[in-house]
Amino acid sequence: MKTYLPQIERRILVRPNQTFGILNFDIDNAYPQRMLELVAASPTAKDCWNKRAKFIAGVGFEEAKLGKQIINSKGLTLAKLLKAVATDKALFTGFGIHVNYNANFKICTVNYVKFEDIRMGDTDNVDTADKYAVYNDWGRKTWKHISRSKVIFFDRYNPDPEVIKQQVSAAGGWEQYKGQLFYFNPQIDDYPLIEADSVWEDFETEAGIKAFNNREVTTGFLPSTMLFMPARREEADNSGGVGESNNSPSQLEKDLGTFQGAKSAQKIIVIEYEDEKSKPEFQPYSIQNNDKLFESTERSVEARIIKGFSVPKELVNPEKSSGLSNGGEKKEAIREFNDNTAPDRAEITEVLEELFSHYHKPLNPSGNWNIVPVPANVAEDSIGVKAGSAINQLLLAQLPAESKIATLIHAYGFKQAEAKAMVQGLI
Repeated sequence: MKTYLPQIERRILVRPNQTFGILNFDIDNAYPQRMLELVAASPTAKDCWNKRAKFIAGVGFEEAKLGKQIINSKGLTLAKLLKAVATDKALFTGFGIHVNYNANFKICTVNYVKFEDIRMGDTDNVDTADKYAVYNDWGRKTWKHISRSKVIFFDRYNPDPEVIKQQVSAAGGWEQYKGQLFYFNPQIDDYPLIEADSVWEDFETEAGIKAFNNREVTTGFLPSTMLFMPARREEADNSGGVGESNNSPSQLEKDLGTFQGAKSAQKIIVIEYEDEKSKPEFQPYSIQNNDKLFESTERSVEARIIKGFSVPKELVNPEKSSGLSNGGEKKEAIREFNDNTAPDRAEITEVLEELFSHYHKPLNPSGNWNIVPVPANVAEDSIGVKAGSAINQLLLAQLPAESKIATLIHAYGFKQAEAKAMVQGLI
């Protein structure tokens, strides 16, 4: 028996591309590029992406000097590499790192590769199986056609000297060898969806609301109006070619065009007419009031995007959350998001540890590749600063200790033991 669910569709279609010997990343081979454009057009999605990237990268490595280590001839440091792969992982859930070897089969150079530029080789193609294709314009934003000669294939990462020997021999020597690509992908022989793929339609919706608001502003919030006027008689225009008519706009049409817009909303337009029959008639027509509808849609879309990225709402819209005066809710949100992104940091740590264990010189003798999470510190928040100043004034005030403790508990949300310890610490 077969089961068919017509309401459920695959988010991406992965099919072989015989022209380039790769597996297409969706039907147009441009899923990552489309998602990047949608995220860029959605303020909430862009903010959530940045928040995830920040928390995945944390505040850097536990080994303070590790981030300053340079890992290629272009000056790329480990700190910059960490930030780059964290940014890709925050959205695409994967990342790519290119490595090349010296004659001793040790990694001598490491480069970051944009995740959206990577395509998997076709497993049924003998020439491209176990390889990855890298090209910087799969979405055809710069060129209409993909240049086959500019698509670079890299071997799959494998530090085994015997494997490297075979790859070097197949490439025609060390001078022709292009190295290997470590492609971190949470899927197995498939492309991953972006972190918030389940709500990408909401990215588009929010972008549409933004465009609507901009259109309202640029037209000066003018009501929808129909203009009735006598039909214009086409006049001869000797400057045109044979058979061409003069369809240039009248002066009235030009004046009405300049009359619209946010900067022209207060202007006065004067219209002259010869008789009542030629008098233009402006007739407004009512349309549905979209203000409340757009407002509720915007709130629901924003909430779904935040949920899609699994970001605590207190970190995206702190002004809309209730928030304790001492920043307690934000601190808890930071702890929660640190827990949420802990697996991402662990995966990056494991990858870097693996790659640099084969590096030609020791970069990290301690072997500690751990990433420090974002500290739960809201001292830089304006709310936190104001609360801290007010609490200090309260503690220094000439009030009974019981009154200070009660104020700390009921006004600032401290627990009984915390408030008592703060007050007794100044006695």
